[in-house]
Amino acid sequence: MSKLNNEKQIKIIVTGGGTGGHVVPLMAVVEELKKHNSEILYLGSGIDLEKQTAEKEEIKYKSVLSGKFKRYFSFDNFLSPFKIFLGFFQSFFIILFFWPQVIFAKGGYVTFPVVLAGWVLNRPIVTHESDVVMGLANRWEAKLARKVCVGYPAENYPNIPLEKIIFSGNPVRKEYFISGKQASSSYKKIILVTGGSQGSRFINQTVAAILKYLTTKYHVIHIAGKNDYEWLSKNRWPNYELYDYTEKMPEFMKKADLIITRAGANTLAEISALGKPSIIIPLPTAANNHQMVNAKVYEKNAAAVVVSEKGLAPDNLKSIMEHLLGDEKMLSGIAKSAENLSQKNSAEIIEEEIIKLT
Repeated sequence: MSKLNNEKQIKIIVTGGGTGGHVVPLMAVVEELKKHNSEILYLGSGIDLEKQTAEKEEIKYKSVLSGKFKRYFSFDNFLSPFKIFLGFFQSFFIILFFWPQVIFAKGGYVTFPVVLAGWVLNRPIVTHESDVVMGLANRWEAKLARKVCVGYPAENYPNIPLEKIIFSGNPVRKEYFISGKQASSSYKKIILVTGGSQGSRFINQTVAAILKYLTTKYHVIHIAGKNDYEWLSKNRWPNYELYDYTEKMPEFMKKADLIITRAGANTLAEISALGKPSIIIPLPTAANNHQMVNAKVYEKNAAAVVVSEKGLAPDNLKSIMEHLLGDEKMLSGIAKSAENLSQKNSAEIIEEEIIKLT
């Protein structure tokens, strides 16, 4: 981590949000920036998660309007340009009066008016892209940014000038880098099932169909999401823990012998940080099929078992799980390959690129 003289205070605007997928890694970078004599202002979309996180991190927070273009017909698409226009002027005056040395954009639709206003005011911009396939806002913002930090090696981003790219990896919370397997009171192998911050109906239904069998041999920790929690809670199997949402994900991942998950960039980064074997089931409806592309990087590096939703019956998933959990050498090899994909100082790399521009 780079150091600043105590007498020099820096002002930094950070932006990104809409989902935990943007907020959590953004705060990992904020933690590094707070080690400097810095004043940080978070510009977000106004959702409670952002406000609560900013309050917890003791940084200033303001919300700005922004429009999200949906990939299907929606009247919101007609309103979005007006929201972006208003958000631009909001951002312009906030930036003008705060006057940051640097703007850091983590991703999400809220970042575009902020980055555009910052560029007009000639403020240096650093962006970060978690996925192999860049999101729409990040593709536009990459043209305006001084540096573009990316979650995967540079060759995955052929449309960005090489001199702009910084391979930072994806920031994760420091709890994921504490070595050692979390102790468990269960003598059975532990399977962690998670569909991301919103949950996954497909994964939940597929796992529910084989829960009776799984819980006779294994201990299952299931993070289901709020939408499916109620009907899943009717299952009273032994060796089964069900949660709609949890703050204990680092603890649960450390306990797990095998993780069943989607291919969100943050979850994959956390799996790699801990060096865990996983079965990845990419979300087929993800924008630009980015989850499948993320998963292919892991598949190519033998860092996970990747299976498609199409044709995946409960018994098929059970067979894959049984095969993996019965082969310690294979589990160990997958775990080691996953760990090799981790960039353990990701937040510090991004922080250093931001500080260089102050």
